Amino acid sequence: MPFHHKIIPHHSDAEGKLSPKWFKSPKSPKPQKSPISPKSPKSSRLLTDTEKNFDFIEQCVGCNKVESLIKWNTEKRKNGEERATSTLLHNSFSELDSCSKTCKICRVFRQSLLLEEVTFDGVKDIEESKGKVTVHWKEMTNEDGRPGVFLTVGVEDIPRLTGVVNCSSRNEMAHLALNPNGRGIPVFEQAKEWLHDCRNNHIGVCDNLKFNSENPRLLIEILSSESIQLCSKQYGPCEYVALSYCWGDPKNGGSTTNANFPERLRPFGIKTLPATVRDALYIVHAMNVRYAWIDALCINQDTKEGLGEMHKVYSNALFTLCACATTKSNAELLGERKAWTEKTESCRLGGQWLTTPDMSLNQLRMKSPLAGRAWTLQEERLSPRMLYVSSSRVHWSCAMGNKMELKPVYEEKSHKLQRPWYALSDRDNEVPASQEFLLACHRGEGNLYPFWADIVKSYALRDMSNLEDRLGALSGLAARYLSANPLDEYLAGIWEKNLPEGLAWKVERVAEAKDEKPDPKTPVWPSWSWAVLPVRTAIETNVRSPRSAFFQHIPDVDLKNPDFHVDEAMAITHGEKIKEICVTGRTRPLWKPTSCRVDWSSISRLVGKEERFTFAAKPEQNIHAIQSPAGRVLVYEDRKREVVCQLDFRHDVIKLQSGQVKLLALELGETTMLLLEDCGDGTHRRVGAAWNVRKDFFALVNDSEVLVLR
Repeated sequence: MPFHHKIIPHHSDAEGKLSPKWFKSPKSPKPQKSPISPKSPKSSRLLTDTEKNFDFIEQCVGCNKVESLIKWNTEKRKNGEERATSTLLHNSFSELDSCSKTCKICRVFRQSLLLEEVTFDGVKDIEESKGKVTVHWKEMTNEDGRPGVFLTVGVEDIPRLTGVVNCSSRNEMAHLALNPNGRGIPVFEQAKEWLHDCRNNHIGVCDNLKFNSENPRLLIEILSSESIQLCSKQYGPCEYVALSYCWGDPKNGGSTTNANFPERLRPFGIKTLPATVRDALYIVHAMNVRYAWIDALCINQDTKEGLGEMHKVYSNALFTLCACATTKSNAELLGERKAWTEKTESCRLGGQWLTTPDMSLNQLRMKSPLAGRAWTLQEERLSPRMLYVSSSRVHWSCAMGNKMELKPVYEEKSHKLQRPWYALSDRDNEVPASQEFLLACHRGEGNLYPFWADIVKSYALRDMSNLEDRLGALSGLAARYLSANPLDEYLAGIWEKNLPEGLAWKVERVAEAKDEKPDPKTPVWPSWSWAVLPVRTAIETNVRSPRSAFFQHIPDVDLKNPDFHVDEAMAITHGEKIKEICVTGRTRPLWKPTSCRVDWSSISRLVGKEERFTFAAKPEQNIHAIQSPAGRVLVYEDRKREVVCQLDFRHDVIKLQSGQVKLLALELGETTMLLLEDCGDGTHRRVGAAWNVRKDFFALVNDSEVLVLR
């Protein structure tokens, strides 16, 4: 290397090359170009070529381009001018990965992408992608009101992926160097430390969230790192770890059945079990816990015995192991943690020190494949303690707070600030704390319904393979709810004491029509329950309306037996089978006989981003309109505020448009109502709902009507 490279600082020139700092290029009379503008002539240097930079570390040509972006935008910010949006870093992740072996700055960009994926499948997608890697300039306002900047990193053919790199004018952030080996001893020493701290310092809080002292019917006894057996709960109370994971193909679940149940009561090897299950047992064994509970092994899949006891299984576990790193049971849970195979160090670019931020537990929970599965919702919200395992680190959660794997720390600063979180303002959306529902039950909250409404909203968005489990996968949470409200009654996913609010659920957008000839094996859920909707349907449940004084539920007298609610599981199983309910309330036709149908477009106007309705042409005329794509119905009458209703299914929109059905409105609250269809046999079927109904919509109705809803 020439001598002047060692003593003369360098900076990148207009071509992205490095030149001595004392060298000044002649000023060009032409207007200054953006760093992303095409250069002429093009540089022959590769994006992976490196040279020593101002800080005497290797910097590649790709990072030179990012440096130009930062400097350009920093200057434009001062003058309030338009900023450049992005620049190319490398032609693929493979190129970035290779360059990071030499360029320390590329290591930060590489790590930001790998930390973004919580599953090993996602990491593999990044490694195999062929899309260009680009860096984007972002600006924000800090909590104290000061402006700030950060960078996001994207891969062209993976739109969902957005790595984040924090920028700071000061070098005070520590860089992590976690163990790249997911099976490494330090990983589980950290987890054991969290568990020990919780058990010894959270007495009277986390330990009091258990449901009772019972063991599950069957447990897995870990005899060694290679051998296990099933054992009965009759061995007496013991500590065990429960597993929450994605099955994927049920055939790969290593399930216990009538055929293999006898032999599993004797010691057998774990080699034949799915990889996620094997790795979960490895973790439990590494944390010196002797027993585990895994649904595929501990519930006989032929008899389903014990399925109704999930409220006990997860609440009573020492902790629940959440397998966030896998999307199916035959995938490894403890693979190589690629985010830590290249150590990041303090480095700066364009006057900014670069650091990868830490993903919060809430963000991990939202990105985890567990967030998309119906069964895993109750597994998480029934567990007092949880250990989350992702593709890059482990997190801990209990009723007293959350922790993440932060040891060891590389380049520890004597006065370092707290490691940065995500800079994007929308990355940490509010989601309920894992133990929020359990804590509310334990505290004896006067009204648990808001917690249930949130549970249903989240559950409706999740997927499941077997629709017969539509309510069964929620039974554990329902049983726990009933244990805190023993005088309530479960009605197919809705609670009797909050029936007006429960019936008022509303789809965000009309669901597609059901098949004309449904599968006879598929259970038929009542039209008034949200369970009737297809899986992955977005609904609103947080209705806030005073109840109508005219609406009442007429309960089944047989259910008033005082001994009925003694067994929560039995009561929930009974409630899941309810198909019809009898209610009384004020009803009226949705629109008057004199109402005239008009096109939606003739009354709808968009003002900014807000839809408004105008009836100025004929304010005295009663009208109604149907917006077919969204499944909305509008009713306007008597020079009063319009009422906008939402239909549940596409087939009902079609029937309403063709005049095959006349809708009846049933008052639930002062501003909420149901839309019903008369089935002709003395029963009515739910078709939709409306919120924000004007309070005098039922003013001319004096009498209540008895209705049977199916």
